[in-house]
Amino acid sequence: MSLIGIDIGSSAVKAAAYRESGALLAQAREAVPSRHATPGFIDSDGDEVWRATVRVVRQLTSSPKLRRDPPAALAVSASGRESFPARADGRALGPCLRTADSRRPKVMATSIIKRTQEQWIRACGHVPDHMDPTNRLLWWRETAPGTLDKARWFLGWHELASLRLAGRPIVDPALAAGFLIFDLSTRTWSAERIAALEVEPRLLPEIVPWATAIDRIDSREAHRLGLPRDCTFVVGSWDGSCAAVGAAAVEEGSALLASGTWESVVAPVKKPRLREAASSRLAVTPQPSTPGWGLWARSPNGTSALEWARSLAGVGLAELDAGLRTSGAGPADALVVPHLAGAPAPWPGGRPPGGAIFGLTLATTGLELVRATMEGIAYELTFAFDALRGAGADVEVCRAAGGGTRSAWWMQLKADMLGIPVEVTDQLEPGTLGAALLAGVGIGTFRSLSEAAERVGLARRYEPDSARRRKFQGKLNRHRAAVEAMLGVTPIGAG
Repeated sequence: MSLIGIDIGSSAVKAAAYRESGALLAQAREAVPSRHATPGFIDSDGDEVWRATVRVVRQLTSSPKLRRDPPAALAVSASGRESFPARADGRALGPCLRTADSRRPKVMATSIIKRTQEQWIRACGHVPDHMDPTNRLLWWRETAPGTLDKARWFLGWHELASLRLAGRPIVDPALAAGFLIFDLSTRTWSAERIAALEVEPRLLPEIVPWATAIDRIDSREAHRLGLPRDCTFVVGSWDGSCAAVGAAAVEEGSALLASGTWESVVAPVKKPRLREAASSRLAVTPQPSTPGWGLWARSPNGTSALEWARSLAGVGLAELDAGLRTSGAGPADALVVPHLAGAPAPWPGGRPPGGAIFGLTLATTGLELVRATMEGIAYELTFAFDALRGAGADVEVCRAAGGGTRSAWWMQLKADMLGIPVEVTDQLEPGTLGAALLAGVGIGTFRSLSEAAERVGLARRYEPDSARRRKFQGKLNRHRAAVEAMLGVTPIGAG
């Protein structure tokens, strides 16, 4: 028996099959093209994404290893906040607006429902922005009301998969929490907010807990995908939540650092402090974990900022790795505030993106500039962890995944600055593994998420070096002071 995890994201569809032990059997991947018809418009074709999903799963199930070890269940890891109007059978009636798409309604939901930042956190777990699927739905109603009238569903990727494979559109509470019409206290849709915004309830998917076995996959779809007729569809979750499961960050005291284009952290927590979360610009969601809640700190300035610095300085990866190994134990002289895509939590938002470089001299090299950028990203992560702790997450170990983990120097610096071990998992795709583990919990292969997470292995562990932290403390303080001066504020919630 094997378990399949499918990861449907903004730029690619991935699928992988695992043994009950967590060992990888086979995997497949296909890029999903995005369209840029107009500057600021970034969308994709929902039908093409589904065709890519079918091709990827068929490639996976054609592996001889899966014929010998047939899949008993599958679950989906899906990027949230990407939705489109669809017919009853899931066929798209219009484009799926990507998270980076700039389109927004003339009248935002927050202009109709007026609440403070803390009130929004208590209501739905986040402060709505134009990327909230509810605002996307309002945009469709303003821009193409005829299209929305024809729609039976307003679907994201998980809902599309469940509709196609199990006959009805479903989201788990973590994905549903991306909508401002989600009620955080009841984990259902808010009838009050739906009525205030005049949203058609018929468009919305059903909310079902993660790791719930729904039904056998439709026999025609199972044949089309090369799956056994008795393969079960199990409710998955948001891609970040699945990655946390796939990195074994399911207990209080742990956190997942997704070190990619974005630098995102989620910490499982039993009792999030909502007031402190709101003041620090954290998000609160239901989370597949033992405590059941997750605190999120998200920064758009991850490897995107690093790649900008490398490109600007003309520093290749090999040169960077070699230079970092011989750079010494102290910090770079230059100081980079890497707010290139905006100030992350816990700094106040609402300001245009803008970073800064301090301390440049004629002796500053390209390598030093890149290194200072990496340091700046690590300092911002330190502030985020301070905010997470202030909101109730007592993090003792950080599990890390993503492209940024390839730099041992960077992971060691983050361990030093955070003052806790940083563990890099042995999984290149924690999202697909996390979805597969949820599938295993759903059919009873594992008795709990804790038992499922025992299948996750570690590749490397970085112990914090307090002596090195002391060498960087002065620059950390200067970094904080520089941001305070730039924004004219103090970091809300930072220690």
